[in-house]
Amino acid sequence: MRHALQRQLKSGTFICALWVGLCFTLTSAIYLAWVYRLVAVTGNSMTDWISMVAGYLCQALGIGLTMFLVRGNERRFGRETSLFPRSFLFAIAALILFAVPSLFEVTRAGVICFGMIMNLVCGIISGFYLFVIQVFAEEQHRGIVFGTGYAFSSIALGIWSLALGGSLRNGKTAMPVCLMLVLLLLVMSYRMHLFESEKTTAAITEHAMTGVEEGEAQQMSRLSGQTACASSQLSDVTSRSIILFSCFTVILISMVKNLGFAFPSSDIEAGLLPELSRIAYSAGLIIAGLVIDRDRKNGMLCTVSALVIPFVMLGLSGEPVSRTLIWGLGYLFTGFFSVFRVVLFFDIAERYRMPQLAPFGLLTGRVGDAAGTGISLLLAGRKPAMVAVTVLLFIPTVFILSALYRKLYEPETIVQRDEQEIFRTFCLHNDLSSRESDVLRLVLSEQTNGEIAGALFISESTVKYHVRNVLQKTGCKNRKELQRMYLSALYPQGVSAGAEGQEAPGRV
Repeated sequence: MRHALQRQLKSGTFICALWVGLCFTLTSAIYLAWVYRLVAVTGNSMTDWISMVAGYLCQALGIGLTMFLVRGNERRFGRETSLFPRSFLFAIAALILFAVPSLFEVTRAGVICFGMIMNLVCGIISGFYLFVIQVFAEEQHRGIVFGTGYAFSSIALGIWSLALGGSLRNGKTAMPVCLMLVLLLLVMSYRMHLFESEKTTAAITEHAMTGVEEGEAQQMSRLSGQTACASSQLSDVTSRSIILFSCFTVILISMVKNLGFAFPSSDIEAGLLPELSRIAYSAGLIIAGLVIDRDRKNGMLCTVSALVIPFVMLGLSGEPVSRTLIWGLGYLFTGFFSVFRVVLFFDIAERYRMPQLAPFGLLTGRVGDAAGTGISLLLAGRKPAMVAVTVLLFIPTVFILSALYRKLYEPETIVQRDEQEIFRTFCLHNDLSSRESDVLRLVLSEQTNGEIAGALFISESTVKYHVRNVLQKTGCKNRKELQRMYLSALYPQGVSAGAEGQEAPGRV
């Protein structure tokens, strides 16, 4: 079974991208059809506030709920991660269940209320497919998997729009196609083993997280070296601040993007079709995926360059230039922004070996989208104020992105690499599993069982189980002796003399 799963994972990049594309096509089609329904029952003035502010915040909440599902299921089954087949099926069913009244309800309150619940479920599904990318896709391919999946969705929506006469206004036509997408999605999920037993799911996760295939041994050794130092300091202020700093960065760049790229839903009635305009988005997504996977620095630079487009659009807003052309150009450059903010948290999740963090890029991005759109709506009709606010946000964004890159991606020092290699060797020598290694890092940084449980999203009983295994495998009686043993491996020349006069701290 393990070899079959390994072959599936090796050839699964395209399948994973297609699965993500089906998920996004389904949620986007229902969302766009709902926006048209909103225009019909509320008018253009309120549509943006409801769909792009309240709706995005509901999606962010849904993504956050997915992360809690990951944590809760992990505590229940006591393994590293799970793909939650039942929860995913429930989310798909709930999406269709609430999409029907949101598209066909005749009252304004009904369309809004059911639409908010529908957006919440869309967020849950988004969290699922980001988590699946983290688990299934190889690190060097996650950007292209995400970008290609979204590009597939953009193209599919464009073709669908043409087939339906240029829009998704007709809910009666949209729902049968959505049901067909659900069927395709379930078939793809079966092909990816998402609905198999817990044992199979755990085997997939173990392979994706630790890399047992011989051909991936060198790659995962490098990943282990990159994450060992940071994971061992997860509880430190500096390490935790990286996650918070990254969240703030994504929110900020999303606000800057939306201040300039806020395409009001009123444009629908002006002849600018979102479904067709987003086709240009697909090219940017694929290019961004390739560039960011190849070099994070170039990806970040392109993301900063993409944020300049709002100024171009604002400057040309009164010029005799095709609005459709500018809109398409904006979507093309938005591809870098969209991929970068997601890949950023893929890297953080990999660094801390916490796949639950993978959806954080889109979660914080949706919060920033809502905030940026809200500000742009408040400043609608006041172009000088719009430019001033965008400039005030853009300038610090450049410096913050640069600082974040230095924290996450600049090479470690020789001393750090030596310490990481010693830690990896220590774990291999004592036959520690991936999760036991994670627990050991936090034990060495003097974390309590409760703190370790919170950091790794597992229960305290699971922490105690892993700590007992680590002590048994290393032959230590308590944490203090374990830490002393590790220090002797880390400083073989000096720890013996220093151990008598200054014991290594630890907890029994």
